[in-house]
Amino acid sequence: MSRFQQATGDWVRYRALPNRVEVDFHYGSGRDSETPYRERMAAVWSEALEALKAAQATGRDWAIFTHGSSTSRLGATTARSQVRSLMRSPDATPYIVRSECIQHESVFVARIKQPTG
Repeated sequence: MSRFQQATGDWVRYRALPNRVEVDFHYGSGRDSETPYRERMAAVWSEALEALKAAQATGRDWAIFTHGSSTSRLGATTARSQVRSLMRSPDATPYIVRSECIQHESVFVARIKQPTG
């Protein structure tokens, strides 16, 4: 059972969330083709984690990660799988409120945890 809310439909509606930031991982074909695929996927994890940290540091309420729908075979590493894996990991715990996050087929909407103190 997922800890996240599940959603389908038009993801663009999440752009109406107040005080949000959007991070685009829906690269499409040909982007940075000089860097090996494995390295690009590792960078997705790092960039997403840094975006969570920055969102919290700047007082954002939401972070939308656009990653596109997966068309890969089961078990393949994609931007989508990297973002979802990060959000389930302990690395994201200080930055998100999991019960308010939304796992959509095309995006991940992270509710940013406001720092205490």
